Amino acid sequence: MLILALDALDQNLVKTFNCSNLMQKEYGQTDITNFKEPRTIVLWASFLTGKNMEAKIPIKGQWEFQLKREETFLCYFDSPKVIDVPGYAYKQENHKKERRLLKAYFNENATIQEYDKLIWKNHQENKTEFLNSLEQYDLLTAYFNLADAIGHLSFGVYTKMKRVYTELENLAARIRNTNDFTLIISDHGMKAIGRYGDHTMNGYYSTNRKLNLNLPKITDFHKTIKSAKK
Repeated sequence: MLILALDALDQNLVKTFNCSNLMQKEYGQTDITNFKEPRTIVLWASFLTGKNMEAKIPIKGQWEFQLKREETFLCYFDSPKVIDVPGYAYKQENHKKERRLLKAYFNENATIQEYDKLIWKNHQENKTEFLNSLEQYDLLTAYFNLADAIGHLSFGVYTKMKRVYTELENLAARIRNTNDFTLIISDHGMKAIGRYGDHTMNGYYSTNRKLNLNLPKITDFHKTIKSAKK
């Protein structure tokens, strides 16, 4: 099984940029209105466990939160591989650097070009690890925060977001013809606030199997993934 965890992938832009590989046999929005706030760490932890984890993850120190394998759907697989998923295998140092540079940008101590360069560098690291891991595990789950990280400072900049979605579309194309069950999932979407972007209360999903879902919760996929193992 393959899972592409694409932070902030937004259905409107998937359609705007005609990303056919991100729109598999079934796709649509997810409903995350059962959460008070669309926090990234909370949503991915909830996806992994199939439970709403909001009350268990305080804002202070949230990025250090880490689940055990037996608390997640990973326990159903013999050889799962997880790349950078928040709440389980998060690359702390990479993302600390991103947050520091984001803060420096708003304090006028860093440029948007410096920030973007770091985001793309970290993305390439995950991409290389993901492509090198294909067909090596019975479950491969890889996280990419490109749409979220670039979107926070540039969601209203058409050319930059088109480049981001083209990159993610090409990544999805690399696994388009696999016989494995493939799930593409985001935690939340985005909306423009001037040139910047903010989280919305709808995520996105796409599968290469017909599941007949209608506005599923992000927690609903735990059962789907468990069933796919059988």
